[in-house]
Amino acid sequence: MTTEQRFEILKIELALIQSRFDKYDDLIFRGRTSFITLWLACLGLSFTIKSDVVPWLAVGLSVLYWFLEGMVRHQYWFKYVDRYRFLRDSINKPGADLSNISVYDLTNKAHRVSTSRWHEVRPCFFKLEPTVLYGVMGMAAFLVWLLLRLGVLTFPVGQR
Repeated sequence: MTTEQRFEILKIELALIQSRFDKYDDLIFRGRTSFITLWLACLGLSFTIKSDVVPWLAVGLSVLYWFLEGMVRHQYWFKYVDRYRFLRDSINKPGADLSNISVYDLTNKAHRVSTSRWHEVRPCFFKLEPTVLYGVMGMAAFLVWLLLRLGVLTFPVGQR
């Protein structure tokens, strides 16, 4: 295989990896949308049935969805990020030798450098955006529970 042919295949591989990113981004944002809907439903239900325990369900949902998003990133997304970065760095480095790069290795198994488990887990579970989203939402639900318990917030008195 010529260098030009290998380069064309690697460009196609980069496009395929980008399509995987688009798929997982869509999956993650759908999950976030369902989380926000359920989170709001929990807080609304708390005031509807006048229960100060239900906000804990919203706190639990925050932890659950943070964990699920981290698992999606760890099990699927990270291996594509690893390959994409490897290809990007290999192609862009001065004097790049494309003959040493495996083609159509979407998960980068042939070139993956062995790293610590923490190196794989940290960018998946402790990515700033989801950690802040789920952390703030969980803390807000906890704050609602706390304000209800302390009597600062009260349930509306309605007629039946």
